Amino acid sequence: MKFKRLGFVFSMVGLTILPLFFLFNSCKHEGIPADQFPEVCFQSEILPIFQNSCASCHGENRNEAGLDFSNYAGIMKAITPGDANKSKAYQAITSTSQLMPPDNALPADKRTLIRLWIEQGAKETTCDTNGNSGTVKSGTLWSCYDRDIQPILMSSCAASGCHDAATHKEGYDFSTYTKTLNALKAGSPSTSKLYRVITASQTSEDFMPPKPYSPLSKAAIDSIYSWIKRGALNEECASPCDTTGTITYAGHVKSTIDLYCVSCHGINSPSGGIRLLTATDVQAVAKTGKLLGAVKRLSGYSAMPPAYALSTCDVKQIELWIKQGYN
Repeated sequence: MKFKRLGFVFSMVGLTILPLFFLFNSCKHEGIPADQFPEVCFQSEILPIFQNSCASCHGENRNEAGLDFSNYAGIMKAITPGDANKSKAYQAITSTSQLMPPDNALPADKRTLIRLWIEQGAKETTCDTNGNSGTVKSGTLWSCYDRDIQPILMSSCAASGCHDAATHKEGYDFSTYTKTLNALKAGSPSTSKLYRVITASQTSEDFMPPKPYSPLSKAAIDSIYSWIKRGALNEECASPCDTTGTITYAGHVKSTIDLYCVSCHGINSPSGGIRLLTATDVQAVAKTGKLLGAVKRLSGYSAMPPAYALSTCDVKQIELWIKQGYN
């Protein structure tokens, strides 16, 4: 496989999935199939990060906590291939309590690259001078039911009067994991009713969600694809909370708004006349105090989302984004 330049990888990530890594968060999204991206090269891209930022404390001569990040074998003792959220090394570089390296967080692009490498299988890839990787692309990024999928279904499908427990239109109920399985075939997104309707033509009678709800974002659709492809498991996954450095709309807040708010506050008859479709829309509402009041569920504000609270991480990111100037 032709190995692409690092800059190209991140231009792709920035356009499509960067918010999902923090959500990967990061949830959030992190569900784009990893084989849609050039394979990350361990030798030239990952190993230098660990050697330059970690090996001074966790190296061959000074292996604090019994960890040696100076070579592939040592790094893999803290990696769970295919699942960044279960990898001790990734947990450490995204931690809010015991961040590594201490007091010197890795830049977002390096954290993202490490996550992508893990989700692609954490292989010991080597690259020649022409950028050709020694292995082929494989795998899909991780999407978990409780963290990534259930919030999408609850906000866009299991709404009152649609596919909730009380109404279950056309016999479909997306309010629980077990009942959601009736609308899909594990391992096969293309033959799953759920995936077919959210990717149908918007002019089709089968398209979901119907008006006045807004279509699912690409991030949400890709998360559902990844989840079904990996077997539609009922997994619980911790969400790394990225609150270090500058919190931006594009890098942190947008993914939360897209997943939890746009279905009601999108382009089609926005609820309460409040539209949250663009950065300008969200900034305008945030400056009134209504956004933070709603997501923090403060007295005097309409709690949003109505049926459940955002995670502490999501709320903290929104709060920091506001304090830092709405960038």
